[in-house]
Amino acid sequence: MTPRKARIEFDGGVVCERCLVADSFRFRLRGLLGHRGLRSDEGLLLIGSPSLHTTFMRFPIDVVFLDRELGVIGVKEGLKPWRAAGRRKAKHILELRSGEAARRGVGAGARLRLIEPATAPLQAPSPPSVDTAIRVLLGASDRRFLRVASFLLGRSGFSVSRATRFADLMNAVEDGRADVVVLDASGPERWTARAAAALDRAPERVAVLMVADDIDGAPGALAKWGSFDRLVEAIRRAHARIEPQLIPA
Repeated sequence: MTPRKARIEFDGGVVCERCLVADSFRFRLRGLLGHRGLRSDEGLLLIGSPSLHTTFMRFPIDVVFLDRELGVIGVKEGLKPWRAAGRRKAKHILELRSGEAARRGVGAGARLRLIEPATAPLQAPSPPSVDTAIRVLLGASDRRFLRVASFLLGRSGFSVSRATRFADLMNAVEDGRADVVVLDASGPERWTARAAAALDRAPERVAVLMVADDIDGAPGALAKWGSFDRLVEAIRRAHARIEPQLIPA
């Protein structure tokens, strides 16, 4: 399943000939991750998103902030990878190739129109219920990884907690506060390796995944700064494997 496509116009002409309309949580989360770039006629409209991040992206973009009726309330030009941006009162966001907003004359006060197909009501879907969210416990000493992974996993609907010490992580697991544990095997600290070994022997039913900067030196680990979608899929697969065991006989 892919996002629907539309043409976006305004009184000054065409803004985007081939725009993907991300009107679901999954499509908004994916955004432009995995894309190598945007052509001049391409764009992405994030329905129900007042802010965005460019974590894991490979190229800068123009960000057009829109109100509920697709009126332009601001433009952030040339937003680089590994940045975040938002605008007060924004309800939707249009992402364009860097420099495209100025080239097409898109600025504050313009009102955009979606053409072909007809637009559905611009309403953001309800967030996932916390009661049914998979509980992910991140174990790492790398504060940047913890911050980025927590943000992205939270946007994917997971309930995320963090531990930076062996004792804190083991206490969380023993208290039943995690379904899946993600451990960072990178860096000189060895407490995550101890945690992995301890969890392998522990009676608690919890899935364990490893990430590492150098996956050649950590067999079975996922790339720490690789595809975020791959980590999300791995967490869901790991949880699916343990979920039947969580139901009392």
